Amino acid sequence: MNSKKTITILHTGGTIASKVDYKTGGVIARYTPEELLYKFPEIAHVVNVKSRLIRNMWSEDINFKHYNLLAKEILKELHKVDGVIITHGTDTLAYTSAALSFILEGLEKPVLLVGAQRSSDRGSSDAPFNLICAAKFIAETDFGEVGICMHESMSDDNCLIMPACKTRKLHSSRRDAFKVVNG
Repeated sequence: MNSKKTITILHTGGTIASKVDYKTGGVIARYTPEELLYKFPEIAHVVNVKSRLIRNMWSEDINFKHYNLLAKEILKELHKVDGVIITHGTDTLAYTSAALSFILEGLEKPVLLVGAQRSSDRGSSDAPFNLICAAKFIAETDFGEVGICMHESMSDDNCLIMPACKTRKLHSSRRDAFKVVNG
């Protein structure tokens, strides 16, 4: 019998789902949810995973109507699984986490937003570690809130689960770009 917890990963795009575009020097969202799970099979050792695309969008394009869309999609999943991970671009990840924390009051299960500072096709990507840490946290705790899971430092030693309403992005490229402010 499989005693692992089950999660759903809802994808919204961002650097975590991107590859380097060598023509422009930037990144472009290219990975499907299935491709990301294939790239990071370690997640399946920690939890049972369901995965689906909500929309491929850059985080700077996310606005209030998207917060409501995400909340509805999260609520569809929460009654079927033990937690939800949302992959999200880092530019506005903190804003989305704060909005969702107010929309999704009274949670009994975790909703974690996860991003990446480096695209998933790069050997130096922080995406796999961030996703695996979020999955492990859900598997090992009874957390029931919205939070952010990102690197604690520049190394692959730890990730932090940070509060949705007190966390900000304070750097544009460091793995430890997210910090808790006044908390």
